[in-house]
Amino acid sequence: MIKFSRTLLNQTILGILVLFNIFSINSVMAAPGHKLGYNTSNMHQLSSANPFIDIFKISRGWITSCEFNWQKNRAIDPGCTKKISFNTKESDKVSVDANGWPKRLPSRGERPIFTSINAIWDMPESFPTGQHFLTYRGDADITVLGDVKIIRSVPGRIDFILRSTSRSLRIHITRINPKNYIRDIKVIPIKYANIYKKQTFNPDYVRTVRDFNSIRFMPWQNTKDTNLSRWNERATPRSAFYNHDAGMPVEVMVDLANATNSSPWFSMPHKATDRFMQNFANTVKQRLKRGQKVYIEYSNEIWNNMYPATHYAAKMGLKLWPRGKLKIKNPHTRRLFLALNYNAKRSKEMCRIFKRNLGNRAICVVSAYGSAPQMGEELMTCPLAGGDCYKHFDAYAVAPYFGDYIARIENRNLLRGWSRQGRNGMNQLFKEILYGGLAKDAYKGGAIENAIEDRVKKNVALARKYGVKLLAYEGGQHLLRVDRPHVIHDPRIFSFFADANRDSRMGQAYSKYLHAWHRAGGDMLMHFNGISKINDRNYFPMLEKSGTRSPKYNAMISYLRGR
Repeated sequence: MIKFSRTLLNQTILGILVLFNIFSINSVMAAPGHKLGYNTSNMHQLSSANPFIDIFKISRGWITSCEFNWQKNRAIDPGCTKKISFNTKESDKVSVDANGWPKRLPSRGERPIFTSINAIWDMPESFPTGQHFLTYRGDADITVLGDVKIIRSVPGRIDFILRSTSRSLRIHITRINPKNYIRDIKVIPIKYANIYKKQTFNPDYVRTVRDFNSIRFMPWQNTKDTNLSRWNERATPRSAFYNHDAGMPVEVMVDLANATNSSPWFSMPHKATDRFMQNFANTVKQRLKRGQKVYIEYSNEIWNNMYPATHYAAKMGLKLWPRGKLKIKNPHTRRLFLALNYNAKRSKEMCRIFKRNLGNRAICVVSAYGSAPQMGEELMTCPLAGGDCYKHFDAYAVAPYFGDYIARIENRNLLRGWSRQGRNGMNQLFKEILYGGLAKDAYKGGAIENAIEDRVKKNVALARKYGVKLLAYEGGQHLLRVDRPHVIHDPRIFSFFADANRDSRMGQAYSKYLHAWHRAGGDMLMHFNGISKINDRNYFPMLEKSGTRSPKYNAMISYLRGR
């Protein structure tokens, strides 16, 4: 009896310890208040991120070609030349069905010059090589080109090995039977042969991003450039590929949020009608897992003159309030504040639609330039749009990037010197990022202090004034300038910045930055961006390939886990 009691006691103690360990692990895995998300990569970077099992979805769309005899230096198709033989730039003339599948090809002598079409890919070194298979429905002549070895080719299926990325992978279609046109093309890595019919997303991609609280889909929605306005113009899951003006289907974005247990952040097209927003909200309601929040924002950076949405909002603001009373004389600033008031108006209307469908699950966000809190003040008070718009908003967002001042023109000679000094130059760069004192800047404590003082603290105060949370719709390092007169042209500096973004000390900088953001009162920060190739216009990604690690990524995961 005594022996039984001791055994029972030991088992009880062991059970308590197991439970304690489970709770301890969970507390490490999710640090209270440490909320972090990421922006997807841009549409043209999909082949770097490689989020889908079916890689046909990330091809660049139909490229039109014509035949030219290079040996005899003469056209086979009328109007064809050497210069345009691969791409006649007539993609808009390809006859397609509602889902974008080609129904026929022009015969030789018809008005379009092209007689064949191609689907091609941007191919970074990370692109999946090895054995693949292509399947399709319909009657057509189709071949796979590039650095490939064809294993088998029968109607409806081609098995091939992609040996390298040295030549672009290309699907070439030279004949289509209009009565049974080609459709439902899929290109699948052989390792996913058993799951591609049931699973949409690349397992490596899902594993890489599943720790994050939220995904901002603005780049996948093509929000910066899209002219999408009506629901019937949108992409659907049945669309041939997603790399076009309408962006990614809402169903696919919601499915990724479900697969990763994250909250989606959507950016409505600036021309979207109320009916479009109503249908979008209803689709999210029907498809998203219960309990998950939905962040919703009207367009992107309606203060940035680089984007059409800002000019559209200014035009609509002027139309609505031609004599609107603004205490501003400068015509450019007046146009900006008209745009901000229109932004507030449409944001308020958007919020009503999404709240009506999703209730408190919908988190309504407005955003502006972090270094100019007066923009946020105008959004909150919206004097031309009825006043007190803040009552309809849940969050205010800025983009507290760090390090952009280092690339300003006044620091260019300093940068040139560092870029030529090897390891010592890199030491100097990170000394400036972490501690300051080397580059010309208004804040002497370095790049991170600059970001917190200039772009966070002022906006935390603004958000608290109006009872909303402060979020970061974008964030991370910004060792890049594309604005005049600060544009960089020196390839040595480009290489220097690329190396800096891969340096182990970038992880130290990210850790300091994220914790400083949290201490200052920031809520969730959405890193820009997720997975993409580094080049002279893009040093932003946390990773260059799914399923890998980097100093940035490691620091972000550690932050999420409270380390």
